[in-house]
Amino acid sequence: MRKSPVILFGLTVAAAVVAGGVAHAQQPIDDGAKVGVGMICNSPAQAARFVELRSQGREAQAAMDAVNNEAHDPQACGLAAIAFTKGQTLELKPVANKLVQVVRVNILAGFDGNAWQQVSAMTQYAVMEGEGESI
Repeated sequence: MRKSPVILFGLTVAAAVVAGGVAHAQQPIDDGAKVGVGMICNSPAQAARFVELRSQGREAQAAMDAVNNEAHDPQACGLAAIAFTKGQTLELKPVANKLVQVVRVNILAGFDGNAWQQVSAMTQYAVMEGEGESI
């Protein structure tokens, strides 16, 4: 079983996540490296489940705990500070008047609270606030 990169559950940064109907999109891949803090999961299904639970009104921590319990893996989803390249957008969903997307990301490094640690090629699925406005 693949392990998540450095998961920092103690971070107080909340993942920008919330609810609505589902739309699927095939976005071009963005090759530029980025740094961010947010919710990442081992699989696209886990990330989509997290978004679904948030759309039903669950708080981020409760949604993350539920996904991890369902996966029988305490690190299936978690908050992380990562350096990454953005891949395909797999799902878009409006949540509380914002678009939330599940995006395939290639992890380059993780921050462990003290320093950045380079990570061998690793794919995760990030929950990100989408571009544009939900109307």
